[in-house]
Amino acid sequence: MMERPIVCSHVYPPIPIRDFDWCAHFDDVGADCSPHGWGRTEAEAKQDLLDNYGDDE
Repeated sequence: MMERPIVCSHVYPPIPIRDFDWCAHFDDVGADCSPHGWGRTEAEAKQDLLDNYGDDE
């Protein structure tokens, strides 16, 4: 099975909670169509995306 490319963005919203600083989405379908993962770090956002949507193909 081939790994899907993942793109991460540092969003850093102006809120006191840091749980949503990073966003990850699958690059093969684009940001508008892809589900998103969120986290305090880039690694957490990627893991959230894979945990919740990694097997959806």
